[in-house]
Amino acid sequence: MRRDLEPVQASLAAEVDEVLDALGPGAGVRESFEALGVAGLLAVHYPIEYGGRALSLAHHSAVAERIGLRGLPDVAHLITVQGVGCPLLTFGSAAQREQWLPRIASGRVLASLLLSEAGAGSDLTRVTTAAVQDGEGWCISGRKTWSLLTEWSDIALCSVRTRDSDSRYDGISLFIVDMADPGVRIEKAPRASGEPYHTVTFEDVRVEAGALLGALHKGWALLPTTIGFERGGFDYLTRAQVWLGAAGAELAALPAAEREALAGDFTRLEFLVENARALAYHAASTADGLEMDETVTAYAKLASGLAAQSLARWAGEELLSLPGTAEDGPVRDLLRAAVAEAPELTISGGAQELQLDLIAGEFMIGRAVR
Repeated sequence: MRRDLEPVQASLAAEVDEVLDALGPGAGVRESFEALGVAGLLAVHYPIEYGGRALSLAHHSAVAERIGLRGLPDVAHLITVQGVGCPLLTFGSAAQREQWLPRIASGRVLASLLLSEAGAGSDLTRVTTAAVQDGEGWCISGRKTWSLLTEWSDIALCSVRTRDSDSRYDGISLFIVDMADPGVRIEKAPRASGEPYHTVTFEDVRVEAGALLGALHKGWALLPTTIGFERGGFDYLTRAQVWLGAAGAELAALPAAEREALAGDFTRLEFLVENARALAYHAASTADGLEMDETVTAYAKLASGLAAQSLARWAGEELLSLPGTAEDGPVRDLLRAAVAEAPELTISGGAQELQLDLIAGEFMIGRAVR
């Protein structure tokens, strides 16, 4: 069953189209985000005083989906507005909210979420980037890895260790860092497909006391919520939707006999994508304010990632093994890029094992059987 947008959601999606259509195809990423921000579309779920429209997370999700489908880097949007903006809205001081949220909502500030480090995998307690107190402020030194679209970021929400402790959960703090600081160095790490990852090195980067988000040394308690803000699955979902459209165009260009032989598989993939979409919207529509249930979100994220991977695998094994037509070069290029990127969806943006662990913890075998 297809999940249609509600009237307000559909109206917001149409507004996104109007803004981007007015800019034209040559508009850059920053220009596009600023235009959406001026229209009040980037953070519709923020309070009005911070540049939002005081709508729900489900309304924001309709905008996020449309931005991704229009080809803008949805990761930048979701990380900035959700991964950094929502922690500021939830845990930030009045001064931090006033300083950053209107600029985020207006599209004038893009942000990175710098939590991962080399050798730490998904264990965010193994942070080695350290902040040493310097008068009333702090000096940060260390290295963060696996960050996307970092070259566009004006600020970053960064996890650091502010004291040694017998508990690995203690002594972690979160700071807002100015990415234009001369002590910040950004290096690209190319990947098989898509935007490159980045390594961010901090060399005595000074931040003021007011850059601390939440309580000193107690940042671990904030991290699960912070991560949850940008794990609704829409970044994977829009990939699956775009790849499905490309696969459909490639399928339609095949001779009738080959098209009919593959039609059943394509219908199954359409169902997987629609199911993932329904789960993603369900997670957003049942949110408690800004917070989505982590188990429901895990289902949505897992379903969206698996749908995208299934689509890419099928396209690689079936469609790309057949001769294409002279007119569909860009379509095939998109599908080849999907095949190259899809394996990364197993671990990027929250490993699938983590999503499975969240689901298993909530729905244990015995209880599920009963």
